[in-house]
Amino acid sequence: MSNNRASLSRGFTLVELLVAISIIGVLVGLLLPAIQSAREAARREGCTNNLKQLGLAIQTYESNHRKFPPGRVGCDDTGDQIAITGCPPGLSAEQKTAASGFVVLLPQLEMQALYDRLAIEVGGLWNRNVDDLHWYADQSKCLAIKEQPTFHHCPSDTSALLSDVYAPVLAATGSYAFVQGTLGPGKPPEQVKYDNDGPFLYVTARKPSQVTDGLSQTIFIGEVILADTWESSNTWTYALSNADCLRTTSNRLNTTPGDGYVYDRQNGAFGSQHPEGALFTFGDGHVEFVSETIEKEIYRSLSTISGGELVER
Repeated sequence: MSNNRASLSRGFTLVELLVAISIIGVLVGLLLPAIQSAREAARREGCTNNLKQLGLAIQTYESNHRKFPPGRVGCDDTGDQIAITGCPPGLSAEQKTAASGFVVLLPQLEMQALYDRLAIEVGGLWNRNVDDLHWYADQSKCLAIKEQPTFHHCPSDTSALLSDVYAPVLAATGSYAFVQGTLGPGKPPEQVKYDNDGPFLYVTARKPSQVTDGLSQTIFIGEVILADTWESSNTWTYALSNADCLRTTSNRLNTTPGDGYVYDRQNGAFGSQHPEGALFTFGDGHVEFVSETIEKEIYRSLSTISGGELVER
């Protein structure tokens, strides 16, 4: 009988089991942040590659045209009330298209077919700040604006892929915007649009010679999430000041929707879902992570093309 007892396997006691579970819990707790950090690093690398691709497209465009693309291809109705150089009253719908500079860059990104479907030269696109929807009757354009190129989506960005802010129009969102400069909400709208101090404006196409602060010291494209209190309104094909794919450094990086200086519920801030900052493409094509704690004046100076500031960072 004693031999039978000795042959029986000894099981775990309740205390031993609880200790083992606790140890496993501690190990999982230590590993999870490392796993999450590794995943975010991979997402950030993908976002960096997107911005490098956009930077290269800008350089290719400049090489072909001897100028950078405009932030917005056409005028708006401002020229009907205020004298705007290049935007006189009575322009056609095609000349008042609100198509973004990202649309112009599509051929440089090997997306000529999508550019052709958007056909901004025929009937326009996003005409008259969405008041004129005649272009929306074009079925091909309706489908085209719902497409989100892979290079325009940051893997860390969890915003909705489609926006209905401009209903009945449904349009794809994006994770990046052009830099207009330091003038944003609170400044005269025509000045923000047409006479800002950064690299991308309505209609006007800057030249490299105008960027006297240096291409390597000037931010051209930055990450964005929400433009304002509206849900996922960063439409990559649409260029609207303080929203969508034209933003300013008037408000601090990662200013939350509805905070800071606001114009028509839009604060125009750059921001991302990466921890503690956002990625930017500079004029020479390099990509850099900018901390959200950057001094305001340094941040603003990076967005001007000829401010003459000495930037140390």
